[in-house]
Order: sequence, then C-alpha cells, then structure tokens
Amino acid sequence: MARPNVLLIMADQLSALATSPYGNREVLTPHMQALAERGAVFQHAYCNYPICVPSRMSMLTGRLPASIGAWDNGAELPASTPTFLHHLRLAGYRTLMSGKMHFVGPDQLHGLERRLTSDIYPANYNLYRPWTEQGNPPRLANTSMAMGVKTAGVRSWTHQLEYDEEVHFRALEQLRHFGMEHQRRAASTASSAASGSGGAGRDDARPWFFCASYTHPHDPFHITQEYWDRYEGRDITLPAEAPPDHTPHESDLWVRSYCRTDDVGITRDDVYRARRGYYAMTSYFDDKVGDLLRELDRFGLRENTLVIITADHGDMCGEHRMWFKRSAREWSARIPLLIAGPGIAGGHAAGENVSLVDLYPTLLSLLGLDWPVDLPHEMDGHDLSPLLAVPANGSSGRARPDGAIVENYGAGTMKPVRALAAHAEGPHGRRRYKYIYVHDLPPQLYDLDDDPGEWHNLADHPAHAPVAAVLRDRLLAGWDGAEIERRVIASQHQRDFVKRALNAGEWTSWDYRPEFDAAKGAPRP
Repeated sequence: MARPNVLLIMADQLSALATSPYGNREVLTPHMQALAERGAVFQHAYCNYPICVPSRMSMLTGRLPASIGAWDNGAELPASTPTFLHHLRLAGYRTLMSGKMHFVGPDQLHGLERRLTSDIYPANYNLYRPWTEQGNPPRLANTSMAMGVKTAGVRSWTHQLEYDEEVHFRALEQLRHFGMEHQRRAASTASSAASGSGGAGRDDARPWFFCASYTHPHDPFHITQEYWDRYEGRDITLPAEAPPDHTPHESDLWVRSYCRTDDVGITRDDVYRARRGYYAMTSYFDDKVGDLLRELDRFGLRENTLVIITADHGDMCGEHRMWFKRSAREWSARIPLLIAGPGIAGGHAAGENVSLVDLYPTLLSLLGLDWPVDLPHEMDGHDLSPLLAVPANGSSGRARPDGAIVENYGAGTMKPVRALAAHAEGPHGRRRYKYIYVHDLPPQLYDLDDDPGEWHNLADHPAHAPVAAVLRDRLLAGWDGAEIERRVIASQHQRDFVKRALNAGEWTSWDYRPEFDAAKGAPRP
C-alpha cells in the first residue's frame, strides 16, 4: 500500500474536557466520538503553551516554546526553522492547508506548498503586549474580551462563522479534488491491467498532507440559533465553587485581571450562557469534522488516510473564575488528541501524559520516514506510536518519558511560567501530578487523580516533599527562569522597536493572500 495520506483537523481554543471522548456527557460531539471509537484517544494530552501562536509553532517544530523563542502571540518563527511540513514535503508529500495557523512574519507557509485561505488574524507583531506595559497586575485597556462572556448567546452571523465557512468550503473542495484524483488513478490502473498496457495518469500521484484548521470554539461565545437550540433543556454543569480554605495563586489572579472578567459583573446566568455557547460552538466544529470524514468515505480515501484531531489550547470556561486561556490549569492546557487510520486499533486509550511537540516525531514514525542524517536532532517531542500499539516505522529510536511541559511567557503573565504534568511516585503510590513553577513565586503541586479541579496545593505538604522535589528537578533541568525573563523582555523590546518602525510610513502587509480561479476549480500546488 502507498504511504498514508494525512488529514489534520484543528480547532482553536477547544478544551479536551469539553468533548465527549474525554468524558463530558453534556456536550454533543458525536463525530469526534465516532473517530475516537475507531482510533486512539490520548487521554492526557496538553498544549505546550496556552496561547495560539507559540502552541502552533511548538507543534510544527516538535520543540518547546523557549527553545525557539516562541514567547507570545507576536513571536516570529524563523523561515530556516524545520517543521514537519518541510519534512513531509521532502519525503514526497503534497502539503496544503485551509484555515488558521497564525504565523507571524513574512513566511506564511513554513513548508506548506499552498494555503487555500487567508488567516483570520494579521501576521504582524501587534497581538502581544510587553510586560513593562501591562501594569501590575496585568490588565487589558478595555473590557471587550470580558464582554464576550456577558454577551454570550445567539447571533444571526459572526466574523468567526464567516471565516470558518470559507475554510470549510475550501477544505471540502480540496478533499473532493484528492478524491477524484484517487478514483481516476484507480480506474486507470484497472484499465491498464485489463489491457496489459502501462497506465499514465495526469494526476499528481504524491500522497498528501492536508490541514483544515478552524477558529471555533474561540471566544466570544456567539453562535447561531440552530446550534444554541441543540442545548435547550440539557443539563450544563457550572464551574465548582472554591473550597473555603482555597487561596488563589498570584498567577491565577493575573489571568483574571488581564481579561478583566472581574470588572463586568459576571453572574451565574452569564456563566451558564457562556458555557452553553461554548458547547454549541464545539458542536459546530464537530459537525465540520463529520463533513470532512464523510468526504473521505465517499471517495474511498478512509482506508489509507491518517486522521488527527487536536487543538492549539483549551478554554477555562469559568473554572477558578478564569476565562479563555493563558493558564497551565487543566481546562486551558488539556487538548483533544485523537488519531485514527491505517494500523491503529479502534477504541484504544493511552493514559500517558503527552503534548503537541510529540506530533512531529509521531508522524515520521507512522509514515515510515527517517530523520535526515545531516539535520541536528533538536526535537523536544517523542514518538507516540508505541503508545498506539503499532510498531515504530521510522528511526527516531528515542525512549519516551511520561510527561508534558507547558510554558507561558505572554500577555497575562508577569513572570516566566513552566508546568509539568507527569506520573510519579507519591505518598499514596503512583499518581498523576502537575507541578507549576512561576519564577519568583511559590510553587504549586496538584494530585490530578485525587484533585482534578486543582484546588489543593500540596507543594508545601511534608508528605509530598519528595515527589515535589523530583518533579521540580525534572521541570527546571536546563531551564533558568531568570535568564528566560531577561530573554523575554529583550525580545519584547526589540520587536516593539521594529513594530513601531514598520507602522511608520508606508505599510506593507505580511498577510497571506491566496490565489484562486473559480473557472479552474480547486487550486493546485
């Protein structure tokens, strides 16, 4: 059989905890559920940064944010940095995408042959705020983001819907193009076999990698009546109230302050409507997943297509009185990671802690691709194929430690943040823990098995001192918070200088502008 095709379907700001494959029985995600049942679910998958740009940069490069200077939403990925898109392209894959990837800077491809749509956000340096300008605690200049919670509910149409409908139209069109190529090649092969002659197809016979990346369910929580009504009469659990002895960590207060949700008087009814809107937007994304998978079936592409569903980060959805992302806590940092396709057993659940940097080496292994001998092996990710109960085809040869690292250096923080989710031996046996380090502030340690809500900080508990020390040493190995802080601030000042210069005089946009000729059908590389 030929090398598998790859269909990567991405959501923006979708928490794993808001999907049915991860145990949420209130949200309606039947298509993700069906894919999980015929493939594998990574039960404890994390983003490596709870904001769009750095998370996606880490996913594509297989490297943690600090190692590539992915400090915030205004960070530029150098064009010379290898991504798995470059790797697949060199191996003979077509590499295309429709939708959001949120590249910053003049390179808007990073190994893609073609993008079928523009991005939803501008490619400039404007979507970050230097720490020295945020205030202490950090605060946005207005409450427009917070009002996305207060105003959650039905809209006839939104900018996000307009964008995702274009993304989806182009994605379906491209899959149909792939499908027709596949059917023509199959017919040509059959005809050649019958006649005894060699077939010569005009279609591109290369395998393909295609990414369909949507902006839903990103805030504000506005959705059409159709999706809002799906949740009429359904129970929606609201965030738990804090235990009486709970004291918020200072870094939690930063997130609350930055988004200014505490300034707009959010009520329990607001929380219900926002969570209902978020679930409804998630169902909208899930319907798009169903459409894409039906096209694979319609054209006979499913059997040789690896399907991956994930997101760049989650959304706190009111947990700990926090909204949106920017937190290393579970609702913000946990993401769906579902993989189905050739050689992957259905209904498989992997319980290890993994993250988006693992996707690069996992793809190489599943596609049978070796690491180039002349390229330094600087990847932070590890091959997950052994966790899928399939043999590794590539030559990564690297043992995978259980653990996922989450970093945060962006707007809404005041100091470098690094967290590790991992299994470790504690006073009650082997458990799943999360250790959170915020430079110059007290550490946090949570037993995620006993305390999934992350309410009880065990970092100073004498019985947990050994496991705290083990996780701290592992988390901070090769990472210096003071040096990272210096580098972050220096980068922010440098980019701020360049941004001010580029905004003076004649403006030249870095935004991607796709070319499309309707008379010629789907754009081809």
